[in-house]
Amino acid sequence: MKICMLSSVHPADDIRIVEKEARSLSESGHTVTVVARPPRPGDAGRVEFRLVELPAVPRWKRPWVMGRAAQALARSTRADVVQFHDPELIPWALRLRRPGCKVIYDVHEDVPADICSKKWIPRWMRPAVAAAMELVERSTARRFDAVVAATPDIAERFRGYGAAVTLVRNSVRLDEFIEPTVATKRRRQAVYVGRTSFDRGLIEMVEACAAAQLPLVLAGAIGTEEEEWLNKSTADVNYRGRLGRRDVAALLNESLVGLNLLLPEPNYLHSLPTKLFEYMAAGLPVITSDLPRSKAIVEAAKCGFVVSLADPAGLRDKLRELANEPQRAIELGLAGRAAVERDYNWRDDAAELNRLYDEISWTRNAA
Repeated sequence: MKICMLSSVHPADDIRIVEKEARSLSESGHTVTVVARPPRPGDAGRVEFRLVELPAVPRWKRPWVMGRAAQALARSTRADVVQFHDPELIPWALRLRRPGCKVIYDVHEDVPADICSKKWIPRWMRPAVAAAMELVERSTARRFDAVVAATPDIAERFRGYGAAVTLVRNSVRLDEFIEPTVATKRRRQAVYVGRTSFDRGLIEMVEACAAAQLPLVLAGAIGTEEEEWLNKSTADVNYRGRLGRRDVAALLNESLVGLNLLLPEPNYLHSLPTKLFEYMAAGLPVITSDLPRSKAIVEAAKCGFVVSLADPAGLRDKLRELANEPQRAIELGLAGRAAVERDYNWRDDAAELNRLYDEISWTRNAA
């Protein structure tokens, strides 16, 4: 089938959209076009791209202008299936649905919970905006041909709305990471990959690593305020900016411990952090904050430590323990790798995604 992966918010090198879903569907024989913002990845196999350029308009106009442009590009692909990835695109995606085109809503995050953490929305407005977004998703969920959910909690919420739901987690493509037994040249450094922000534990990571006298390497996008704060810090921090997938894998393979210190924001409480699985895949022991999902994963895999952000001394001591006991770090890292191979392997989630498309294809052919 012809498939269009559609986004007006995510870039065309988004890991979930392109490196996992689009690439897997393309490898299964489908023709896949990604419609998204620049930049596009250097290598995405046979996946095609049509870029939505950011218009020079006020911020409040962008959803309308970007949505209209994205819808037009999606329609031009003449796709059999459009899988869209942004709640902002719900009204536009509904217009794409017709007898010759199925539409799938791919829900990355718990959107109402995420709205409660948006700093650019006045605090007094957030509950009302979150409730309005929940009502939009509830009222439209059954109008889409399927919903793809990134976490079990999101899947359960949309099943409650009566939607046909397929769970496709942000698990790991193991072929991106070498066997941890080969990564013997570990440097004495902690690492964090992903969007660098205060609500993802920037201050806690920097201060804990400084107290443990352990260098910290950061990789990923960063906000203006966070970058200004980081530039004023005297701690031993190396910020490398956004890295390609190979460079991310190389960074993890050379590091000693992976950090996942998300704050207890509503959207993080039940999230499945991709970085956590990537650390485990690279054979890194992990230190995570005590959010429910992250805690359950680390404790079940026995691949690291769960800490309270209210106990900075405890966090510092766990960092020192891993830095001073390399054999212990190796054992925890190998346990994490085994857990990913067994429970968090993209191979299994790709199979679920392909199963959904097989059902859609069978339905189309039967009709």
